[in-house]
Amino acid sequence: MKELTKLFKALANERRLRILSLLAKRGKGTVSSISRSLGLSIRSISKHLLKLEDAGLVGRKQTSKWVYYSLNDNPKEDVKYLLKILRRSRRR
Repeated sequence: MKELTKLFKALANERRLRILSLLAKRGKGTVSSISRSLGLSIRSISKHLLKLEDAGLVGRKQTSKWVYYSLNDNPKEDVKYLLKILRRSRRR
């Protein structure tokens, strides 16, 4: 039940939904690129990405210089359906 609570709390924020939508369209992004695109501070984006990652919606990959965030490729079962919907919306 705690996992579902985290998930729905993460989805209950408009800024986090905007981040998810952007990642669904672009595929991936850094904190600074997401910040520029959405007009939000780097600190705010970082905070929201941590919540999304904790809820299992977003994953990150580190390169030598950058950390890229994207929709989670290996989500828990209760998150799969929601990510599927986000990926479908990218095609529109």
